Amino acid sequence: MELKEFVIKEDIKRKYVLDASVIIKWYYFENESDLEVADYIHEKVIGDEIIIASPDLMVYEVLNFFIFKPKIPYGKIADMLSELNDIVFIINTDISIQKKAFEISRKISSSIYDSLYLALSQSLDCPLITADSKLKERSGKENYPVFLLHEFKNLY
Repeated sequence: MELKEFVIKEDIKRKYVLDASVIIKWYYFENESDLEVADYIHEKVIGDEIIIASPDLMVYEVLNFFIFKPKIPYGKIADMLSELNDIVFIINTDISIQKKAFEISRKISSSIYDSLYLALSQSLDCPLITADSKLKERSGKENYPVFLLHEFKNLY
């Protein structure tokens, strides 16, 4: 989905950008924290109460995580991919978001991957929800609207 299409279609509901660290918690529970909050967000998304967007990179990060979980059967991964494509607005990043991500990355000394989520968040004018405390700390230096997963209920 293109960015403009997302903005036009869903301008009414509350929007959030989620990174892979949160979305993984929808499907993997072993040694994970804040699962109750992740599940709460998942229910709100499925219930069409909120809108979640993520850059296309998120899919690859989630898949990469599950490569190292051989006990998870392929069928479950296929179901997860189908659901993600149904309930999350997966945004194909364009050059403006890529440039913004690069600028952010240099500004906060963060990976381009994390900065891509921040750039999308800025472009959509909605907060980023993450389980990555280092990203939250780095983004706070520039006052980017980033919230840790456990803060979501206060935000919503």
